[in-house]
Amino acid sequence: MTEKLRDQLTILNAFVHDVATGTWISSLILMSVLRAETRQPAWASAAGLVPPLAGKFMLLTWASLVIILLTGVVRMVTWKVFGWTGDVSRDRVALLKVKHAVLGVAFLAGTAWMAYIAYS
Repeated sequence: MTEKLRDQLTILNAFVHDVATGTWISSLILMSVLRAETRQPAWASAAGLVPPLAGKFMLLTWASLVIILLTGVVRMVTWKVFGWTGDVSRDRVALLKVKHAVLGVAFLAGTAWMAYIAYS
């Protein structure tokens, strides 16, 4: 594999990772808003739409999480592709650990909330 192709695939992987993360967050926000809005009297007649939509969006949520995990593993393996060394590398790794701890809790809580909406 050429260096240029490797760089392009690394960038594509990062893009797919970010899009999957945005998709996960968007599905969570959409279902939370729909659930809250259909509890209002003006939208009560649409409340029956939430459970089937929640089930479909839950599939999207699970698919997004799988993609996030798979592309995250690739990102972990290829993080040195762009030449981070020394202090930059050390500081970046420390920040990534904090980011993943915070996001891990957010993903667990958000997915649990989404599952509650979809399956309760």
